[in-house]
Order: sequence, then structure tokens, then C-alpha cells
Amino acid sequence: MIVENHAKGKIAWPNNHRVAVAITFDFQGGEPVRPGPNGKMNNEDYAEGEYGPKTGIWRVLRMLDEVNVKTTFLTCGGIAERYPDAMKAIVEQGHEIAGHGYHHEIARDLTRQEEKDCIRRTSDMLMKRTGKRPVGWRTCTQSVDTVELLMEEGYTWNSNSFADDLPFVWENGQARLVELPRQPFGDGRLFGHQNRAGDHPDNALLLWKRFFNDLYEESAIAPMFTTYQLHPYVSSRLGRTSALKEMIEYMKGHEGVWFATGIEIADWWLKQGFSAQPALLRMAAGS
Repeated sequence: MIVENHAKGKIAWPNNHRVAVAITFDFQGGEPVRPGPNGKMNNEDYAEGEYGPKTGIWRVLRMLDEVNVKTTFLTCGGIAERYPDAMKAIVEQGHEIAGHGYHHEIARDLTRQEEKDCIRRTSDMLMKRTGKRPVGWRTCTQSVDTVELLMEEGYTWNSNSFADDLPFVWENGQARLVELPRQPFGDGRLFGHQNRAGDHPDNALLLWKRFFNDLYEESAIAPMFTTYQLHPYVSSRLGRTSALKEMIEYMKGHEGVWFATGIEIADWWLKQGFSAQPALLRMAAGS
């Protein structure tokens, strides 16, 4: 039986940092665009998606190099297959590669076996392109089977929940999977997944700063955590990359902010044993 374990009690980040920030990119292209009822593809929507892996990724990588922050690219297997040069550049720059389905499949619409095959196929392609098997995952609309399947496939962390501020641990027998929750303030929701031109980058910057200010203020009480869920095909557009750069620089200007990849945060969480017991057991013990 899968148990959801949350930290109850004192936690700490490395070097007593106040906030842990994971910058994550869902690295997809035109995969989410499906043929319409007439069987025809909307090629304009597809081309907008392909801007990310074809053109925008290079702008994003330049920006990340300038701010000296390592991030996690949750990558579709199909993107890794079609854009090997981009994959090579991401790895050479020191960023983490994690999984994001093969063709951005809607997991809740898959059978258990179909989802398992998708995870394995994606893992194999990312391994082929990077020489390293991925240990992190974010799916499109997680299914009831996703967590257990990731455990079976040896994954270390998942990032699909919107229900918490801090990481927690899924446990099933000896298997453990760290959940890195996300917030509903990513670029896809702010700009719209089809790149609505009317959504000004400064509006995103205003919301991001307001969110971070509250996060940082609360971190004076206890350590905090957040992910920024971004997409190269959204945030690599001219005007948006500079807004994202400004936001990262803004966060870096605050003392005690730890920028980390998904695996760095998950490994730290597991080694500290913050979620070693189900919350009910800790409460019963009076901790």
C-alpha cells in the first residue's frame, strides 16, 4: 500500500538556506497538438510548440549560463529523439535531464501497461541521448498508477502535486519516491500554452515577485521550497526570457536562497529523513 509521508518537525536546507528553489522546464515541442476531428493537424499550433526545441532552447541556455543557475529539463522522449544537439548542450551545461513522457501523453487516459511502456521508452531514449538514466519525472495529468510505476522503475523523484508547499515522500514497502510539489504560477498558465500575445511579460514578473516575496517572508519562520514550472517554447520568446532572467536575478539578490536541481533536493530530503514516518505516527509519538 502506498503511504504519503510528510515532514512534521524541524527541517533544514544545506548551509541553513532559507529557501530551496527548483527551476524546472517541461521540455516539449509540438507533441500536445493532436489532429482535430477531421484528422487534420493545426500546423500553426504545432509550429509554436516546435519553437522551443528548435530555436528558443538556445536563448534559454544562454540566459541560464549568464545567471549561473543549474536547472532541470523534464524532457519528452520524442524531443530527445528529434533534437540530439539540444540534449547534448543541456547536459554539457550541467543541467539535469528528467522524464516528461514520450509524446506528452495524457497519463490518465492510458492503461497501466501503456503508461509503464511510456515511462520505459522515455527512460531508454533519455539514457541513449545523455548516457545517464533519468531519476526524475513529471507527467501530463498524472494517473492513479503513476507513483507506483515510477517506484517500480527505480525513479527517485516526481513533480506533479499542487497540494503542498514542501517536499514529501511516497512509500510502498521499501520503495520511496520524493514528491516535489509545484505551484500554479508557471509560464504556461500566465502566458497561455498557445502564446497569447496580450499577456505582457511584466505581468508575469509582477506575479512571480509577489509570490516569492511571500515565500521569502514565511521562510523567516521555517525553511520553504518552491518549483518554477516553465516551458522553453513559452519562456524562450523574445521579451519573456529577459523577464525570467530578471526574476532569477531578483531571487538571487535575497540571502539564503538555494537554487538546486530536482535530484539535489530529493537526495537531500531522503538523506535527512524528514519524511521517515507517516504523519499520523509522528503525531501519535508527540513529535
